[in-house]
Amino acid sequence: MSTLSQERIVTPEEVEEKVVAAVEHALDLDPGQVKPESSLTEDLGAESLDFLDIAFNLEREFNVQLPRLDILQRATDHFGEDTLVKDGVVTERGLDLLRKGMPEIDPARFRPGLKATEVAAMFNVATFVRIILRLLEAKRELPRECPKCGKTMIESEVTPELVCESCDESVPMPTGDEILLRDIISLDTALDR
Repeated sequence: MSTLSQERIVTPEEVEEKVVAAVEHALDLDPGQVKPESSLTEDLGAESLDFLDIAFNLEREFNVQLPRLDILQRATDHFGEDTLVKDGVVTERGLDLLRKGMPEIDPARFRPGLKATEVAAMFNVATFVRIILRLLEAKRELPRECPKCGKTMIESEVTPELVCESCDESVPMPTGDEILLRDIISLDTALDR
């Protein structure tokens, strides 16, 4: 797989095609077996190492850093202990955020008693497509002016960062964890209104 150029906006259809290909490759599936609604674990039998393989290939393909799967537990630093997950179970507030933040999943699946460890099993191909599209959007929104010399920075072809060809300054792109945490905070604010 090759890294896509930052100059061209990638369409949702192209992202879906690349995600499907990454899943087919990682799980050694025939073309056509993977659909956007296919659950990676329940329908396709993916295991944790498969998730790592898929994530690695997608990160390389799109030059982004995907978030880790335990975002609710790690959001505790912002929301406070036991706000989203208490004793390993997703709270009502956490369920509301999941329903809003994961529209590709049937909202009825986010039911009381859901364990935080069960959320990753719900991920489907469309989940990866949504996350990649969000990371690409965040990448496009980054300021391109070099903080050191003011020239235009370009995307590195090797790592998720912007580099200045004039002065060699580099600025790392926000990680998927940072972007998704900001999105969860925004969703939570919207739920409070």
